Amino acid sequence: MEVKYIIYFFIGGIIISLVTYFASHAKGLLAAFFANLPVMTFLTFLTIYFEAGERAVTEYAKGLIIMLFPWLGYIFCIIFLTERLGLIPSLATGLTVYFIFSYIIIYISNIKWF
Repeated sequence: MEVKYIIYFFIGGIIISLVTYFASHAKGLLAAFFANLPVMTFLTFLTIYFEAGERAVTEYAKGLIIMLFPWLGYIFCIIFLTERLGLIPSLATGLTVYFIFSYIIIYISNIKWF
């Protein structure tokens, strides 16, 4: 196993720990800050670059922007449904919304228009 994967594992664990700590102490904005740190995308961009070059990084970044919309649908489900239905049903609904929107986007992007 390469050392870089161990480093990625520890960085991910540190971020999850920080998010959980601050969220459990009613500091949601600070927790969200750590959850959205671009550390993971930064490392992903670097590894993609070293494995496949600049074009692959650009395509991945474009994909992140496009897949932002299904992710926002997921987040809005959590925001609006958690207090009404509970966490587990809102997570299930959010994931369903995410997968449906993602499927639609992937299906549309694979259509050859010309």
